[in-house]
Amino acid sequence: MNVEGAVAVITGGASGIGRSTALELARGGADVVIGDVHDERAAAVVAEIEGLGQRGLAVHCDVTQDADGDALATAAFDAFDHVDILMNNAGVPLMGPPDRIPMDDWDWILQINLYGVIRGVRAFVPAMVERGRGYVVNTASVAGLFAYSWDSIPYITSKFGCYGLTEGLALYLRPKGIGVSALCPGLVETNLAENVRISGLEDQSVWFAAMEDFRPVPADAIGPMVVDAIRADRFLILTHPEFADVLAARGRDLEAAIAARAAGLPAPPTL
Repeated sequence: MNVEGAVAVITGGASGIGRSTALELARGGADVVIGDVHDERAAAVVAEIEGLGQRGLAVHCDVTQDADGDALATAAFDAFDHVDILMNNAGVPLMGPPDRIPMDDWDWILQINLYGVIRGVRAFVPAMVERGRGYVVNTASVAGLFAYSWDSIPYITSKFGCYGLTEGLALYLRPKGIGVSALCPGLVETNLAENVRISGLEDQSVWFAAMEDFRPVPADAIGPMVVDAIRADRFLILTHPEFADVLAARGRDLEAAIAARAAGLPAPPTL
């Protein structure tokens, strides 16, 4: 899809990967609607978009709320008449042993990381189908492609769901003229850790120390990857090319891959 002249909506667009993608889209000639719970940050990104010569709009949006998803769509359609690109990007991490995590915490992460994506699809995709054109990018994770550790099972669960939804959407929407991409980042330098919840771990410093052993990618590098994928209509977006080898190995021998990780071999955490 050509992004010049397009209208994009990005949830979780006030920082990190969302902000990077919003600014790259604006550089390419797109107008961008930022949906986020952080109003001041969203307004700052809109100012950056306008500084690039494009129109921007900030809308308060909590992706766990049906009404907020509907209000985001209403605001976008009222301001721009149509939406060409939807990026469901809002996400949070939850750490801890799965048998010790309260159901309220399970509900919290699934409502944001999975149901938030579903709400975005329901709010925006019907109009794309009616027009016969559009593009959807869902931010999953490499954690949605393989389970990298036991202490992030809620996050892995939510991202496997997001990835599966996205792959299914590609089968459903591409024949209708709508492109679909799954963004599967590894460790990225964002502020996602501001919202991390850790349940059932006596030493919470272990996880944060482990992250220091792996190569993070700057958030500003992700936006160009996403926009390039939109232009090329490419489904899978990997921020860390080395994960392609992990996925290939997993596909060749899933039992061996699971056994190796269970034996304690190092595997990269993701944000």
